[in-house]
Amino acid sequence: MAQDPTAAGETTPDCEVMASVDGPDLVIAALCREDAWLSTPLADALVVDEWR
Repeated sequence: MAQDPTAAGETTPDCEVMASVDGPDLVIAALCREDAWLSTPLADALVVDEWR
């Protein structure tokens, strides 16, 4: 089992997250980590206010 990254005594570095529309896809990426991104078809993306 993977260790819990939020375990007591561990700190989380400041990390910015950005989103961008790339053609037909919505891409979300964590800028502080390489290869930490995901994409979804823009048609399937949810509006934040509707998701809450």
